[in-house]
Amino acid sequence: MSMQPDRIETQVTRETWVAPTGITLQVHVVGTASVGSMAAVRKSKELIAIQELMRGLGVGEDKIRIDSLTFAAGERWFSGSSVEIDLEIREVPAQSVPEALGGLASLKGVSLRGMRREYGPLSAQRDELLRAAVAESMRQARLIADAAGLRLRSVHSLSQQWGEPNDDSEPPYPMARGGRAKLMASADDMKGYQLVENHEGKLSLTVRMELRVGEFGDAAGGTESGGG
Repeated sequence: MSMQPDRIETQVTRETWVAPTGITLQVHVVGTASVGSMAAVRKSKELIAIQELMRGLGVGEDKIRIDSLTFAAGERWFSGSSVEIDLEIREVPAQSVPEALGGLASLKGVSLRGMRREYGPLSAQRDELLRAAVAESMRQARLIADAAGLRLRSVHSLSQQWGEPNDDSEPPYPMARGGRAKLMASADDMKGYQLVENHEGKLSLTVRMELRVGEFGDAAGGTESGGG
């Protein structure tokens, strides 16, 4: 009975650094607004100031989304109530983040709750990593088969495990603490922004492949020769 293995297994990881298509800012606003419609809320002076700031950075009003809205009603319910608004500002150009944070810091009642990088589908980068990982898997399998005196016959299984740029064990913006400090208190400008210069994230792929093998004397077809 032959003791030769019937399958060879390889595991290969490939990774690359990718640049984001934009930055999403999560902002908390405390101010006043008239109750009646969302259009009226958007006319609050705090939101208008944020819209003007972002417009100057090339971020349209359609990229500013109200996530939540909380009113604290007083006697003048319909004329001007205290309001807390959570905003998501999408597609801020990476190079404009320091300016955006500086502008937000100058607005009363505005604080930064978080920052997130957006990368898009990354189709070209994914294709490149997949080709490279599979090619390396096949190279290693051929090397092992040759050393063991075996012939590759066919791919038995192949699995992919992707690591996304925002899936790091560290928070996506460990520097956001510095940003929040800058927004909440007066500080030297560079202290809040120096760590947000690098916005790249790591895209990784691990390919696990199993290939069927046979002895060189086996009459079965192989991946190398295409036949017996």
